Amino acid sequence: MKTLIYGMGISGKSAAEYLERKKEKFVVYDDNKRSKRYTNWNQDLSNIKAIVASPGIRSKNPILKKAQDLNIPIHCDIGLVSFENKLPKIISVTGTAGKTTLVSLLVDVLNADGKKSIALGNYGLSPLDVLKNNYEYWVIEVSSFQSKRLALLKPNIGIYLNLSQNHLDWHETIEDYKICKGTIFKNQDANDLRIVNANLEKKYITGKAKEKEIKKNEFSNLREDIHKETLSTLGLCIKELNLNHDIAKQSIMNFKTLMHRYQKINTTDGIQWINDSKATTPLATLTAIERTPIGSIVLMGGSDKDLNYKKTLKKIKKKKMKLIPFGDISHALHEEANKLSVDSSKPCESLKKAIQKARNNGKGKTILLSPGTASFDEFSGYEQRGMYFIEKIKGG
Repeated sequence: MKTLIYGMGISGKSAAEYLERKKEKFVVYDDNKRSKRYTNWNQDLSNIKAIVASPGIRSKNPILKKAQDLNIPIHCDIGLVSFENKLPKIISVTGTAGKTTLVSLLVDVLNADGKKSIALGNYGLSPLDVLKNNYEYWVIEVSSFQSKRLALLKPNIGIYLNLSQNHLDWHETIEDYKICKGTIFKNQDANDLRIVNANLEKKYITGKAKEKEIKKNEFSNLREDIHKETLSTLGLCIKELNLNHDIAKQSIMNFKTLMHRYQKINTTDGIQWINDSKATTPLATLTAIERTPIGSIVLMGGSDKDLNYKKTLKKIKKKKMKLIPFGDISHALHEEANKLSVDSSKPCESLKKAIQKARNNGKGKTILLSPGTASFDEFSGYEQRGMYFIEKIKGG
């Protein structure tokens, strides 16, 4: 019997190299190309004992559907590594918004305290690539795509930051999305800890871990440019792990915010521009708006994911901000804004035109790009959208 690696992207290649090192039998399959290095699958599931699927492959995929009917286990690369007998201490982080910033902060704080740590999972490297590196902590960012396929993963600390409607193109229903997010706790026992947002529906949270809710603490207000929820969660971890508070605070103050995540851009035009292109959900944009000055201009728009923007638009109204909608959802956003009496410009067909309109009205103000949706109507991803934004505001 063999393992099938389905999808030969970053995680698929890591899985293949891992199984090769272990001298286990496996075959590979990718919808777009044949492998020149490994044995290609002949599309017969009768001799397949397990599947390691790339995160982007949906559960309704015909091959995975057939495998489920045959009771063949389906894992992601994180799930595959969970079968190892000895692993470092694991902190896993999930949620709709803020995961990557929290993971980065945790790794910085742990390393500053002398505990060798690395960020893994949806953040970047696969855990399969670092098994021999003797880390004390793995801090793993878990996406909802990966959470269905975690196998035996048992985090010492599991963190569930927040939840809002997202990825319904992959999950089909918000119910499935909620169920997936809660699965990071399922293998925990009473020796482990889960940290959760107080607003989450508890029926979707499984496992037997001790539970703490995210609450304000001495770390919550250390940085204005990092959301309080993120810093509060970090503070809980610092206390739980008995880390040196002074070292932790210095590490937080030295932390450089990541590109495209509420990134302040310095220009000479008298405008404070903020690049928050990574905000691809209404919750992420709402979070950005909460820490942006009253009377600012907000650029929202992109591809249509059929998301609900009411709470976000109401916050724009409350803070007396002006909305400039752009892209595929610009007309729908504009109509919804009008219904809620939000100050909104006419729709802009592109980000370029939205930037031009904002600049014409932005002298002495803050202009926030926080799209609230994906970028695929104009760009290949949030990174390209963010870089384009920076280029244009700097005169490119």
